[in-house]
Amino acid sequence: MKRIMLLMISLIVLSSCQDTLEEEFKNPQQYVPESDQLASGMFTNALLQYKFYIKDYGEYWWQLGGNGIPSYAQISSRYITPRYSWFIDYDDLQNGNGFDQSGFNWFNDYYLRMRNWGLIQDVVDGQSGQQYDDSVVYFKLISIVKDWGALRNVDLYNSIPYLNAFKGSQGEFFTTYDDPEEIYKAVLDDLKSIADELPGIASKMSSEGKAILATQDIALEGDIDKWVQYANALRLRFAVKLAGVDAQFAASHISDALTNLPTEDLSFNLPHIDAASSLPGGGTWQRGLYERSYVLHIPNVIMNRMNFHNQEYEETIDDPRLPVIALPTKYNDYRGVSMDADGQDQGYVDGDRYYTAADNLMESSLNNSKSQYSHVTLIHNNIPADMFTLAEIDLLLAEVAAKQIAPTGKAAGDHIKDAVMHSTDYWYYLNSLSNYGADLTGPWASLVRPTKPSSTIITSYADKVKNAFNAEGAVDDQMEIIMQQKYIHLNLLRPNELWSELRRTRHPKLEPMTFQGKVMKPQPERLMYPSSELSNNTDAFLEVIDQNNWTTPVFWRTDASSYYRDDYVTFKTSLLPDFN
Repeated sequence: MKRIMLLMISLIVLSSCQDTLEEEFKNPQQYVPESDQLASGMFTNALLQYKFYIKDYGEYWWQLGGNGIPSYAQISSRYITPRYSWFIDYDDLQNGNGFDQSGFNWFNDYYLRMRNWGLIQDVVDGQSGQQYDDSVVYFKLISIVKDWGALRNVDLYNSIPYLNAFKGSQGEFFTTYDDPEEIYKAVLDDLKSIADELPGIASKMSSEGKAILATQDIALEGDIDKWVQYANALRLRFAVKLAGVDAQFAASHISDALTNLPTEDLSFNLPHIDAASSLPGGGTWQRGLYERSYVLHIPNVIMNRMNFHNQEYEETIDDPRLPVIALPTKYNDYRGVSMDADGQDQGYVDGDRYYTAADNLMESSLNNSKSQYSHVTLIHNNIPADMFTLAEIDLLLAEVAAKQIAPTGKAAGDHIKDAVMHSTDYWYYLNSLSNYGADLTGPWASLVRPTKPSSTIITSYADKVKNAFNAEGAVDDQMEIIMQQKYIHLNLLRPNELWSELRRTRHPKLEPMTFQGKVMKPQPERLMYPSSELSNNTDAFLEVIDQNNWTTPVFWRTDASSYYRDDYVTFKTSLLPDFN
């Protein structure tokens, strides 16, 4: 009876997003599985969940209010001047008047949106023979997703319920919070086991089972080799984070994962239409960017590591990604915002205002005196869901090589060079997907829809970054450049990952906030648990209540040293990249 009830619940969950079935297996979002194909349908449903691979409108809308993760991590910012009186509480991490996490809840959403993992386990456990051979792959693949989501939540909250939280019909609804380091190690071991098992599992599938997988797997279209590579890329990411507290355990996973990493960016087109140009409803993360465009100005922490010598873009000098990541100002150049609100107030008073909406590209160009993230590349575009990019792998390998955690086969500087080149390819690819502004003519058209520089120019710039990296003698100084590049590459695509890396590495060094004479260096270290945990999971929650604040570091950070500079990033007129 319990199994029948679970299957009925699964069907209800699946049918909630279905329309008319036009042709079986053609549209996974509209697929109603037969009783012996529940695992495939529930797997597709899990991939379609917002806040995993498909970004969420509400999540971005709340984060971009000016006091969320992107602002405190200095990934995006308002053009702040003293007219915004509430920023006087920017450093209040005790009473909740500063750092804001309202409106989104990755803690609860993880368990809610991963409910199909246990249901698929129950379905597979009741199967045998070829039916089992064709279904168990879905349990392994959704386990990769579950593992990734678990460690993302550890990075955000530290201790979470995990080891006993997912047991299918035998699991506990409310359970204990586990030690975060033990969760990390359990997940890394699980990812290795899955990566090792998947090829053998695929070899036992029937031709029909493989055909169904190719359609139902909206992410990687049933390509088992890519799923193995993805699992290894996740192992690399999280083992690098673990290396600071258990280098030996981390190195064993890194060395093994290096044998089969992705050879291309892993992403997939969304199975729904974002309609970013008209933005009619919720569910699309670009709408969050659109409605919060006034918080999309690029901080100097990022801008002044892409733009050098003169403020206008100079193809043979500046970062080739600059014109596809940033919008030019009304002066046809590129200017970031400073966290010195007092220092930049005079410019605002003198007329350096900005246009607050994203509904008119030309109006933005005529009014913005500070650069925003590109409306063409990011806001009015159907950006694929990114799972893992080559540039992030390169930057992780650069850290592994720089810290000598494990041999990578290359010098750290060569990995940095690869990262710049792969990242440039990725950002020009994203820009090319957008049709927004395609009807523009004149100089502005070439600024917002630029022609990709030649490979010679891109390689030359990548060599400049590599040389600047190699010139740094200390690993900590090299980490500053690695993280600067990670900020440039990921920026608004994955602000949570950047915030985690900022807290873990203490790089890149952020600017202090100066507001009405008050110099502030607030340092949120984690998110607080949802208030519902106290009433719903009381005994377990009381065991970790001492962690429930914004200032206790996550386990992979062994000290609470500052991730702030004492001064401000200034625009230099050098012909070479300046990363100080």
